[in-house]
Amino acid sequence: MYPRPSRTATAVVAGALLAVLAGCAGTQKNATGPVFFPPAPNLPRLQYLTGFSNSADVKAEQDMFNLVSLGKKTQSKVERIIKPSSITSKAGKLYVADISGQLLIVDLPKKSIEQLKGNQGLGKLKKPVGVAVDNAGFVYVADIGKKEVLIYDDQGEYLKSVAGDSDMNPTDIAVYENELYVMDTRKSVIRVFDPVTGDTLREIGKVQDDPEKSISLPTKMSIDARGIIRVSNAGRGDISSYDRDGHFLGSFGKFGDGMGQFSRPKGVTADANGYVYVVDAGFQNVQVFSDSGRLLTYFGSPKLPVGGMNLPCDISVSAEDIPYYQTLADKNFEVSEVIFVANQFGEPKISLYALGKQRGVDYDKVYQRAAQEREKKAQEKLKRMQKDPGTEQVSRNSAPPAP
Repeated sequence: MYPRPSRTATAVVAGALLAVLAGCAGTQKNATGPVFFPPAPNLPRLQYLTGFSNSADVKAEQDMFNLVSLGKKTQSKVERIIKPSSITSKAGKLYVADISGQLLIVDLPKKSIEQLKGNQGLGKLKKPVGVAVDNAGFVYVADIGKKEVLIYDDQGEYLKSVAGDSDMNPTDIAVYENELYVMDTRKSVIRVFDPVTGDTLREIGKVQDDPEKSISLPTKMSIDARGIIRVSNAGRGDISSYDRDGHFLGSFGKFGDGMGQFSRPKGVTADANGYVYVVDAGFQNVQVFSDSGRLLTYFGSPKLPVGGMNLPCDISVSAEDIPYYQTLADKNFEVSEVIFVANQFGEPKISLYALGKQRGVDYDKVYQRAAQEREKKAQEKLKRMQKDPGTEQVSRNSAPPAP
């Protein structure tokens, strides 16, 4: 169980939101230098690191050929990500489910990318749309084409399938301790299974006395380290949360084009700080919230030449192998976490961002000074209004709308 973020930590990220409002993240024009969110002159909180779409990108090799000892060129197989549907990270590895029927395992520090070994025979995937990995390294794949959940061992070999006789369409999946959570978008419910026996244990998401607390056309789900379940609801345009027994804990967001609102909410996850990341396929960005649903900042944009997103669908956050990812970041930017975003179109298919801070800068002091300056301006404005309300009213009515 991780600690809830302190008020100071939340204020640091909230300050980034104010910076974003002052300078839109989509205005970044320097495609050759580091891409930060929010862009300069604001203090950076996130940096776009790199992206990849195939094994050649991961291995940094020539696209289709490599040299052999005889001096001849021989064609080598390139593993390509076609249309990713789900992504998760575990023990330094990245697992990418691809609608084309693939499950790719990526180890970026080791520069390797390979197909799941058991993706053949009885374990052959048809249309995987969700992937999860437990603490033992077992891989669980929700396959909407086969309408079942396939389970593979820590070596990638196929073991068995569950939920295949439950008349459901598994559209996303999560594991927590010894339980398997399977989401069914058509029925707007999460079914909990015993992965050993395949028995259904309970259902989550139906709140009989209040439909507004029930799941509504869910698109993605996740379970954090505390066992809190979060669901992206396409039917209501919000994020709802539940405990493992199905008790409603709260929700935030709604349909709209304002800050903290959603167009097409999809992937959702939470990090060890308690920050909640929500992918929006409509806005083509990721919004970051506190665990209470307060908008802190956002990053990504379809308009960026570098570091943008193209129909993003899922997200995963990791604190593994930070020394490696630090080598990809600007030398003055200290990385604390890495964020992986899956894009269903364009290049790259997987984008990497780093959460961190500029070295040698006290972010708390900077944001405190900014808050004091805003308070000072607000007080000055109030005095002007009290002294000459008519002039202030004219000025307010003629001012352009806020961004």
